[in-house]
Amino acid sequence: MQKIYTDENVVVLHSAKNILALNRIESFVKNEHTIPNGARHGIQNMFLELWIINDQDFAKASSIIEEQLTKAAPIESWVCSKCAEENDGSFDFCWKCQTET
Repeated sequence: MQKIYTDENVVVLHSAKNILALNRIESFVKNEHTIPNGARHGIQNMFLELWIINDQDFAKASSIIEEQLTKAAPIESWVCSKCAEENDGSFDFCWKCQTET
């Protein structure tokens, strides 16, 4: 087992875990339930960690996390074909008229 990723945000950490699972890499979250207890367990146990089960998956998992989480390319904005409103690239529907991209 090896630690592959650390983040203070449980949502980001579980997103990383799900991305690895989609790539058939087994992993688990460490310290998820000790965070509220903080100082009682020591500073080393206050951070959320993602660990992979099989050491041979480390290189592949590192590459996937680097590509998917740390170097995510921004999605370009788009203009609605119905109302001509500019929308953020993360939107699948126009925020103004709800027309799909």
